[in-house]
Amino acid sequence: MTPVHTMAGVGEILEVFEDKVRITPQGVLGFLTKGLQGTKTIPIASIRAIQFKKSAMTNGYLQFTVPGGSESRGGVFSAASDENTFMFAGQNELAESIRDFIEARMPMIRSSAKGAAGWVAELSQLAELRSQGALTEEEFQRAKERLLGPA
Repeated sequence: MTPVHTMAGVGEILEVFEDKVRITPQGVLGFLTKGLQGTKTIPIASIRAIQFKKSAMTNGYLQFTVPGGSESRGGVFSAASDENTFMFAGQNELAESIRDFIEARMPMIRSSAKGAAGWVAELSQLAELRSQGALTEEEFQRAKERLLGPA
């Protein structure tokens, strides 16, 4: 799978795919800031918020808030060691474009995941009604086809 966006940062590489974000530490600086954590992959469906700080006198960053994560709240210096943060210098336009892309994908991915869970639950209910005798096999097949489309 080819990334939609790739950005070289301060000691790390950010790759953004249609459904996930991957942060990979690079070189000595990556090791110093992220340690031995290695590549971090975050599904876009798990991202609850993105904090964006423009690069100016200090590095900028994209910080991804995920359930169970403990994002730093101490500004750029503590964000540098946060595993869910990507640090960059310059490249504000690219970083903003990446943020906008991910923010646009977040509700789309969540709604498709919710949709899949919804039809699975409905199909289970139909199967249970059929097994209880409340639906005939023909009624079950019609309802299933309406839900899933023709086979």
